[in-house]
Amino acid sequence: MKTTNSPFRKFTAAFAIVLLCATAAFATPTLLSTQTLVINNVAVTAGQLAVTFTACDSVNGNSFASTGREIVFINNTGGSAYTVTVTSVADQLGRTDTSLTNYSVAAGAIAAVQMKYQTGWITGTQTINMTCSNAAVKFAIVQYN
Repeated sequence: MKTTNSPFRKFTAAFAIVLLCATAAFATPTLLSTQTLVINNVAVTAGQLAVTFTACDSVNGNSFASTGREIVFINNTGGSAYTVTVTSVADQLGRTDTSLTNYSVAAGAIAAVQMKYQTGWITGTQTINMTCSNAAVKFAIVQYN
């Protein structure tokens, strides 16, 4: 039996491909909770100073609400080096910053970066996006006063 390549079949196939690509391209990063640092002149209770790390979403990426007072802690709990990218966005002159692209974190290491300057990093939704190469990477977003 001979099949024909009707315009409808071509359109349907092209539409399906576009839909699949659009779904992947617009995946929503998993939002990370921000933890506020306790000031050193208050009475603290047990566990109040603990910092909680969350495994990165190696499929959709992660994001956090940015105020310019955040520190991103990166904990590589895996057995080999993995990379992290803090996604740069174009600044007012159209430039992007690649200094935090595929930043390598050694096995067992903890790295940190202060995200004080938002220009070139913050999205239109007031978030900063990040990706990782493996879910063994864990993030903690800590905000200072």
